[in-house]
Parts: sequence; C-alpha cells; structure tokens
Amino acid sequence: MNNHRGERKDAKERIRKAPRPLSAARGGRRARHLFDCWPQVARSLHSAQSFVLFVDFDGTLTPLRGRPSDVPPLVPSWRGILRRLARCKRLTVYVISGRQLAELRQLVPVPGVRLLGLHGWEGRDVPPLDKERELVRQARQLLGQRLSKIPQIWLEDKGLGLAVHYRGAPPQSVLLARPIVLDVANILGPHLHMIRGDKVWEILPHQIDGKGSAVLALLSQEPPGTLPIFVGDDLTDERAFAVLPRGLTVRVGKNLRTRARFLLRDPEEVKVFLQKFEVEIA
Repeated sequence: MNNHRGERKDAKERIRKAPRPLSAARGGRRARHLFDCWPQVARSLHSAQSFVLFVDFDGTLTPLRGRPSDVPPLVPSWRGILRRLARCKRLTVYVISGRQLAELRQLVPVPGVRLLGLHGWEGRDVPPLDKERELVRQARQLLGQRLSKIPQIWLEDKGLGLAVHYRGAPPQSVLLARPIVLDVANILGPHLHMIRGDKVWEILPHQIDGKGSAVLALLSQEPPGTLPIFVGDDLTDERAFAVLPRGLTVRVGKNLRTRARFLLRDPEEVKVFLQKFEVEIA
C-alpha cells in the first residue's frame, strides 16, 4: 500500500511539471470544443518532451451499442492509426476500459498498444484479490435473485466485477433496481463498492476505485516533462480527468458539465484528433 502512495505522489509531481495547455478546471464545467482551441493545444504539444495517451474504448474509439457483446473489433482504419501512434518513440499508448482485459485483446488487436481492463486494474502488476472475487460472486447470486423480475435490467459478470446494465430500461425499472444494487453493495462492504457509469452500475472491490488511480500509477513510470492525454466518454472517465489538472483531457459526447478541458462530439472526431496529434508530434 505504501508503494502505491509513493507512485501517486511521484505521478502528481510529474503532472505538476508537465506542459499546461489551458487553465485547469476547478470542478465540472462545460468544456470547449477541442478543434476550436487547436492552436493553443498544438503549442502545448510542441513544448512537451514526451506523451502518454490514455483512450477509453466504448463510446470513444467505437460507437456505443445496446450491449457490449454487440461491439465488433476495431476496423482497419482505426487499427492503423493506433499502430502508427504506438510506434512513436516519444509516446506510450494505452486503451483503458471497464471491459475485461481478455475482451479488449479481441477488440483492439494492435501491436504496441497497451491494454488495461477493469478501469485500469487488469494489465498491471496488481494483487489477485481472491477474497474480493468470491464476494463479487456472492453479489452476482444476490442480484440475480433480486433483479430477475425487473424488466430490461441485466447483469454482466466480469470476474472481479459485476455490471448492472439499464440501457434502454424504462424509468420505473431503474427506480426499482438502484436501491437493490446499493443494498447489495452495502451488505458485502466494506470490501466492495459501487461506481456509476453510462447506464450501468458496477460493483467492484474497493481496490478498484476507478481510472484515476491507475493513471497516476502509470504516470509515475513516465519521464519528467511527459504530457498526459486522456480521452473518454463515460462518467468513469471523470476520475481520470480530475487527477490530470495539467493534462490534455477530452470528454467525448454531449457538451455536459465535465472535469475535462475539451470536448469532441463522437468517435469520428476522436479519429480526426488522433490524426492531427500524429502530425503534430511527428
């Protein structure tokens, strides 16, 4: 545990020294469109010595679908962009997702891109959490029983985590399901907790507290002068935006209040950004 604290402290110091594109947000706000600010962003890119790029998968590299299993692997054009970026000596590329690592390997078959599953837990040197895995299994049994009669609420077993999806569910189903999920998380606490995503609640071990912690741990391994870049569309990405006050942070989707500095509307605009980024750092 002390080692993790040391990693976070080192990473925060590196972030403090990193180039700063624009003044940092002091809380949620409406972000500016990234391309409207491109001259400023480009100057920041030119002043950085190296880069680490974190990109979410669903809703960022590929459009959202009704169910995670409906999403196909990245198309060749996307794979080509990521492959070229991963070859850049000054850049480290991560795809960080709430999905399991095994799924990401099928969906992002790109050599050189580092994959992180379960919000950054899988794909790093971390404990196996055998006790917590058993508690997640118990949560799966309890929720399977208590949610079975609520329409359009369904469970996704992630091994070390459990996702309760309600995309497309009627409001009444959501109202009925939410207190049940909270109750089960409380029953099995303090080892488990619940985090909110886009039309999903996730029950996870308390050690898996979101993408922010994973980002800080990985940044501690990067050289001084590294500019962190994070692109994501989900509520779970807000934790990463929050720990990168001097990074280049981009929320994908509607112009909601966010801790990210910038906005892109959809995965197609993310593709354009990565192409422009490739040119700037060449």
